[in-house]
Amino acid sequence: MSIKVGSRQSYDMDGLLKEIAQPGLMVVLYFFSWEYERFEPHKAVKRTFPQAVCVGASMQGGWSTTGVVEKGIVALSLGADEVEEVFTGFKEGIKSDPAHCAQAAIEELKGKLGYRNISPDDYLGLIFFDGLGRGEVIMQALSMEARLNLPFVGGAASDERFAKTLVCCDERLSADGLVLVVMKMKIPFYYTHSLHLSPEGSSIVATKADAQQRLVWELNGEPAAPYYAKLIGAKSIEALTHEVFIQHPLGVVSGNTVYCRSLYGVVEGRALRFFCYIEAGTTLHLLRPGDILAESRKIVQEAQSYLPQVQGALLCNCSLRLLELKLLKKERAFNDLFTHLSFIGFNGFGEELFTHHTQTLTAIFFGRP
Repeated sequence: MSIKVGSRQSYDMDGLLKEIAQPGLMVVLYFFSWEYERFEPHKAVKRTFPQAVCVGASMQGGWSTTGVVEKGIVALSLGADEVEEVFTGFKEGIKSDPAHCAQAAIEELKGKLGYRNISPDDYLGLIFFDGLGRGEVIMQALSMEARLNLPFVGGAASDERFAKTLVCCDERLSADGLVLVVMKMKIPFYYTHSLHLSPEGSSIVATKADAQQRLVWELNGEPAAPYYAKLIGAKSIEALTHEVFIQHPLGVVSGNTVYCRSLYGVVEGRALRFFCYIEAGTTLHLLRPGDILAESRKIVQEAQSYLPQVQGALLCNCSLRLLELKLLKKERAFNDLFTHLSFIGFNGFGEELFTHHTQTLTAIFFGRP
């Protein structure tokens, strides 16, 4: 068979699952609006496809071949023609101890994988977790695992309220969980990320920070919030809204690579809270937005040049990029970049590929045999 996708703007789970059903189904990935928790979507999916590994997460809106999904559910299925084997690790406790939770999920996954030779050319890793946890700690734990010699691509679950985010693994649903997936693929695949932000001006240093709380108290020895407001030309710290933050993020530059460190808000009139942790002594750069559509289009072109035939894709897009797309009135134009593929995507509270990103798009493209 082939990759099958579906989407709904309301909770029509029966119709959606019929749309993605296929012989030899191996994996189902799905993303849903947080309000659908009461319908127990994880039970419906697993009940319909008991033989498959079924993994899901809550979203702040999604993307699909049939159009933008502001509220609803999107789903993708992979069959035996695409996936030979699939393994999972699922644990709870990410909020209280993300390092321990990550290690426990890793150990469960390694136990199922055994001592096979895992080649990043043949095996693909996926990761989804409670978006209110600290993704940077989880990705650090994964990066230190020599036996898991493959990248994990994915995103953090989200909602519209920063109140409760959900992940699902088969019949289990959690507001404090982490799921790891490893698939042995029969088809070629290509993973990448897109960032439309570039550094401008001189660097600044986080001279006082609380990394565990994702707080920066001082920049260049001055109170961080007033310093940042002056740096970007804001009239006052009261003018520092989410709309301002997405236009003026900070980032870490390593060679030609930029890692965005998006801002969340002001604390006590002095500190800046971020969506990623920043340690004291970190050098930061003010970033300026480029063309979000042009940069997104590039990764489609890259995938087409790398894979013999691209048939589908999975997108993990930052909710801050969604806000930017809404401000620009370009949500549909963004979705249209991918509609020639069988694809789904969701907007989350962070994106994963080698590290924990923000204001980024991570993506997996699937080729044909």
